[in-house]
Order: sequence, then structure tokens, then C-alpha cells
Amino acid sequence: MNGDDAAALIRTGGRTTCAARFVLTPDRWLDMAHALSRTTMPLLGLWADGVQVHALFMDGEVLLIASVAVTDGRYQALSPMRAGASAHERIIHDLWGIAAMGSHDDAPWLDQGGWPVTWPLRDRPPPASAAPDGVEFTDDIALQQAGGVVLGYGPADGGFDSPFHLRLGMPGERITQVTTRMGYAHRGLCVRMRGLAPAQAAQLAARIDATATMAHQLAFFRALATATGTAMDGISAAGVVLGEVERIATHLDCLMQAAERVGDVRFASLAGELLEYVRETCRAQYGRRLLLDRLLPGGAVPPHDLSPAAEMIRALQTGRAELRRLFRRPRGLAMQGRDLGILSADHARRWGIMGFVGQASGIEYEPRPSLPGYRTHRVGDVAEGRGDVTARLAIRLHEIGLGVQRLSAAHETVMPASIPSFSDGTGEGIGHAEGPSGPVWHWVRLEGGRIAAWWCGDPSLARIQALPDILRGATYDDVGLIVTSLGLSAAGADL
Repeated sequence: MNGDDAAALIRTGGRTTCAARFVLTPDRWLDMAHALSRTTMPLLGLWADGVQVHALFMDGEVLLIASVAVTDGRYQALSPMRAGASAHERIIHDLWGIAAMGSHDDAPWLDQGGWPVTWPLRDRPPPASAAPDGVEFTDDIALQQAGGVVLGYGPADGGFDSPFHLRLGMPGERITQVTTRMGYAHRGLCVRMRGLAPAQAAQLAARIDATATMAHQLAFFRALATATGTAMDGISAAGVVLGEVERIATHLDCLMQAAERVGDVRFASLAGELLEYVRETCRAQYGRRLLLDRLLPGGAVPPHDLSPAAEMIRALQTGRAELRRLFRRPRGLAMQGRDLGILSADHARRWGIMGFVGQASGIEYEPRPSLPGYRTHRVGDVAEGRGDVTARLAIRLHEIGLGVQRLSAAHETVMPASIPSFSDGTGEGIGHAEGPSGPVWHWVRLEGGRIAAWWCGDPSLARIQALPDILRGATYDDVGLIVTSLGLSAAGADL
């Protein structure tokens, strides 16, 4: 075995009931951490269950989970080798009090001083050490010496932006330092999932992020199916069709918001009309405008064709062609977003960013599992690898076209009459789906048909960590458009 091969090191660990997961000794975990500095294998997630810490990787098209026992409340940090692990490590500490030795940042991610207890997922969480007055921002020496002004952005600004706070240091006209403050959208889902029946847990999973509800439902269902060895029986195909409808709606929503920010009334109006058409078609054909609770374990519905109405397909084909024309016209949205909020390919890889944001930065091929519904396509001629606002919005327009093509070919996709209940299931599994913003991951441990442990990975977590790189050099007036183009979900990042 090559000592530089982190994947091979993981596979030397003890096997578990989850085929993808291997348990390493602390020494082997440390060897793996060192080997990560010599490989490009992406880290997709990091979480704890109170006894072990688990790291999710992608080795080519194969999922690998490395686990290590928590020793004296600690484990070896992965953030020195994978920068994107930092937020995960901070979340683990906030929830469990498990410390990452050698981490780059130990500041709270979720706990901003308002919780009545510390480390709430412990069996006996200790009370908070101080009154819940909140945590203050602390400006570093460089910002203090630079002078200028420090401006805030969100979360209580009266708008509908995702609830997170940015502290923007501006010694001149341009932003030089960005500090993020998260936790405002935290809902305690990890503890709320415990003890629930799969159908109840699926309803919570569907409400993690309204813009990606089908992706979360499908990923959660796949995790349950993997844990129990249950066949999907057409459910995966149904989820993919509904997921394409959701992707189109989410992209239209973002494009509309971006156009509104720059005052492009014609583009915003057309995108809004198409979005409303899709939402109303969903209500009429699928029973929900936002496609909530479409994959409930144990559900029974009459078999029905999920193929979208031909009228909606034609409207989207015509509307997208007009949106493309408006997008590229002089003084249009493409021109106004050019060179704003640039995320380089190197920075995208550093933070582990996938989905349309990574593609806009020039990452052509992403390591994705070979499951139904995953699409590999070249977008170099669409985004030109610029990594700016224009590139990200262009990818969204491109994906609307791909979605329409896919829905046009989705003839007689039928929702099964019954959905497995997993009521007596026991096991452990991981599932995923491609959401509008990128891959969504769910890991679940079932005991006697009840959720014993659960974790979810959302693409917003990596993007929020990359905000200092993306916003540096922008003006304050540019921040809203840049953030909109990224499609950030604080609810997905904070859980």
C-alpha cells in the first residue's frame, strides 16, 4: 500500500454494517490526515454521533466514510489538509463538545451565546457558562490598523435574504476583510430526528431547504433504502423527474432576484412569470407548489404519470430562449454581473465547492456517484471558467435548458402506488441527490424502525466558508447581487 494513498488507508479500517464505512484507529486516522495533503480526494462532509467522528470522501466515483473513536473528547482535525472541514469541526464542537486537535478555527459556528446549555447533543449537556447575551464580533489587528469603516450585511435587514451576518471591513471603497456569523437558522434537526419514525423524519428532511426539498427527500430516502437493503422500485426515477422541475423553478427564482437587484425589469418579469407557471403547474399536477412530502415512507397514492404537461414544456422552451436573449443584450444582466464576485478554480477546489458554482469557476468534471439522475456535462463554452456572477447565472440558464430537455423525454414516469415504510428497519446507510445548488447528502442509522442518528450535508456550507475569497475586492453595493448568484441557504448550512 502506498502511504500517500488516503483511500487505501481508509480501506484498511474495520468494516461496518454500512458498506462504505471503515473504522480507523486514532493512529490510522492521523496517517490518513497526513496523506490527504498528498492527494486531491475531496472531503464531502464531517460529522459526529457522540462516540465516533465520521468523514465522507469521494474516491473517483466511490463513496468512502472514515470513522474514528472520540478519545478524551478529541480527534485529529482535518482542516489543515481540507479547508472546507473547518465549519464541520466547529459545528461538531458546538453540538457535542468534541474538539478537533490542530484545527484552524475554533470559533463557534452555531452557538452564538443564546443557548441555555452548552453542547446540547451530549447525554447530559452542561448549562451555559454565562448569560445568553450573544457573541460579539472581534476585529483583528489588520482591520483595526487599516482604518476605514466596518459595515454589516444581514440578517435583520428587512428583506428576504438568507439569515446570516457578514461583517465587511472597508478601509477604502473595496472590501478587504469578511467575517461571517452563522447559527441564526439553526433548528436543532439532529436532536429532533432522534427517535422519529422514517415518515416523520422524512417530513423534517423535506423542510431543510424549500429550494431543494425534492433533493433532500430523495437523498434521505436513498439513505433509508441503503440502510435496510430495500429496492427503490421506480422511486428514484420519480424523484429525479420531480427534482428537475424543482431545479428549473429554483434557477428561475434566483435569476429573477438577480435581475431585480440590477433593475432589469424585463428579465425579472419574464423569469417571474415562468416561475409562477411552474409553481402553479406543480400545484395542479403534483398537489404542492413546492413539492413537499412527495416521498413519504409508508405513503400510498394512486399510480399517476409524473411527466410534466406539454404546455409547461413549450412555455419553458420559448421563455428560456427569450431569457437568453435578454441576458446577453447590451446593459443586460450578463454585462452587469461580469467580473463581480470571482471565485477561482483553485479556491473552489480548496473549499470543496461543487455544483453550478464549481462549474462556473471552470471545474468541468465533478466526482459524482454513478446513480440515476446525476448529469455530467461540459459547460466551458457557457461559463468560460470566469467564476463571476455572470458565469454562475449563465450556468443556471444552461441548466434550465438541460432540465427542459430531460423533462421532454420523461414519458410515462409513474409514481409507485406504495412507498416502503422502513417501519422495522435496522441498519446504516448514506444517500445523496443532485439538488439545484449541488450534491445533497443524508446519512442515517436506524434501530428498530426509528432514527437513532442522522446527518445532512448541504452545498451551502462550503460556499459560505468561501465568502471572504469571493467578496474581497467588491464594493458594498455589489454584495447583494454576488450573494444572490451563489444560491446560499443558511438553513441548509445551519440545520
